[in-house]
Amino acid sequence: MMEGELLIKVPKMWITEIPKRHDVSLKIVNRRPAGKYGVRDLVEIQGAQADLERILLELKGEPWVKTFDLDFVESGRLMGEVVTFRCLACAALATSNCHLVSASVRKDDTIVWRIMTSDRDEVRRLVDKLRRRKCEVELTKLTPIDEREVITSRQEEIIMMAFERGFFETPRRTKLKDLAKLTGVSQATLSEILRKGQKRIVVDYLRARRKAI
Repeated sequence: MMEGELLIKVPKMWITEIPKRHDVSLKIVNRRPAGKYGVRDLVEIQGAQADLERILLELKGEPWVKTFDLDFVESGRLMGEVVTFRCLACAALATSNCHLVSASVRKDDTIVWRIMTSDRDEVRRLVDKLRRRKCEVELTKLTPIDEREVITSRQEEIIMMAFERGFFETPRRTKLKDLAKLTGVSQATLSEILRKGQKRIVVDYLRARRKAI
C-alpha cells in the first residue's frame, strides 16, 4: 500500500474562494460522492465569528452549492456538511482506484489531498485525469504505508457506534456533534479517530483485494 500527497488547483469553486474572501481556515474532514458529479463534504471552518456568519450568508448564493448544514460548535468554529452539484477533481477521483484519506485548503487556493492506493501507477493515472480536467496538479509525496499503524479497541468502539447510528449513511442519521456528546470526546478528536479508522479499513480492504487477485 502507498500513501501519497497531491497539491491541486481547480477551476473556481467555493472551497477555494471562501478562504480568499475571508481570513479563515477550511479543512475537509471527510468527502463522499453525491450524485453523478457532485460531492458531499464534511467541513470545518475556523476564523473570526463575523467572518463565519458572513460565510453562511454567502453559501446561500454560491452557484455550485446544492445544500449545506453548518453549525457553530463553538465561537469561531463551524462544522457540518456542504453538498455541491459538481466537482471536476472529485469526478476524476471517483473513477480512479485511489482513495481519499483527507483534504484541506491552503490560502493560495491549493487543495491538499492525502490519498491511498495499492498501485503507484494509479496515482499517475489520477494525475493525468486531473490535468485533463484543467486542474493544476503536483505529486509531492508517495511512500509506503506503515504496516504497524492500527486502531485501538476504544477507537474501534467509537467507529462502530458511528456506523450503527448512521454517521456514514447518506444523508447522515446523526451528526458529529451528537457523536461527540455520546462518546465524551471533542469533535476534533472524534473526527481524527473516524479518519484514522476509515484509513485503516481502506488499507485492509485493498490489501485483501490485492491478495485475492
